[in-house]
Amino acid sequence: MRTLKLGLALGAGGTKGAAHVGVMRVLDQAGIKIDAVAGTSIGSLYGGAYAVGRSSQELEEGIRDCPNFEVINFFRHRLKLRHNNRLSRRFYEALAGHHIEDLPTPYAATASDIVAHREVVITYGPIIDAIEASIAIPMLARPVAHQGRYLLDGGFWGSAPVSAAAGLGADIVVAVELGQPYELHPSLKAPAKWLAEKMADVPFARTIAGLPFTINAVTRPLPEGRTADLVIRPPMMHVNGNSPFGMVRCLDAGIEAAQAALPAIRALLAGEAPAAVAREFAPGAQLNPGLA
Repeated sequence: MRTLKLGLALGAGGTKGAAHVGVMRVLDQAGIKIDAVAGTSIGSLYGGAYAVGRSSQELEEGIRDCPNFEVINFFRHRLKLRHNNRLSRRFYEALAGHHIEDLPTPYAATASDIVAHREVVITYGPIIDAIEASIAIPMLARPVAHQGRYLLDGGFWGSAPVSAAAGLGADIVVAVELGQPYELHPSLKAPAKWLAEKMADVPFARTIAGLPFTINAVTRPLPEGRTADLVIRPPMMHVNGNSPFGMVRCLDAGIEAAQAALPAIRALLAGEAPAAVAREFAPGAQLNPGLA
């Protein structure tokens, strides 16, 4: 009998991404194998660390033991994994030397091509380069030159990279959503587009080069796309994804939500109709618009 493969699609959300680790920890403890991981933004970082072989327990311990000032320094140094701050070094030591195509767990990171204005799914090459591109928040980090493109944060295209996870061979995709991509208020779209046009020629080497792309991304309607088989939304509505002070709370929220979703995940992997809880966690949310 064919065994169904489980893929995780881990969404963007800044420091709220600690919830991703909580979800992976619950699945590991339940003996449910994660066969593929696709991540965008913070989801690419935690998902990548897991894909190279770091255990969810190790990642959980790292979050619980991480001083707030280490996270602040990571942001202050523009989210560069090669920077000489303690948190960057920890991730660098875990990720350096690994190529995506050689990982024990199939993995993809999504980023944004700021020239072509499209999603990019990265499935080969050094994982550390892919993650630096996927987590490059506009106006905080400079565009990252990678594989012939200029890339920024991948969190503009949907709540989680569902199509990328399916593209890795997953039969069942569980998405972990930490929020929705930002969309500008209609009254602000016209002046925002005017500003983007005025800044179109800013050199890519400058941090501000990501602003025109960002403006265009938040002024277009979000496209409909593939839905996950099950969506987990950890309960952390009032947590600021730019703050380091709620990471342990987010980790625990991910654990709580994943535990509640376990019956539905088991049912899906058994080829059964989803349990009632699946409808609660996956109320027809439209996610990623498909592989680029």
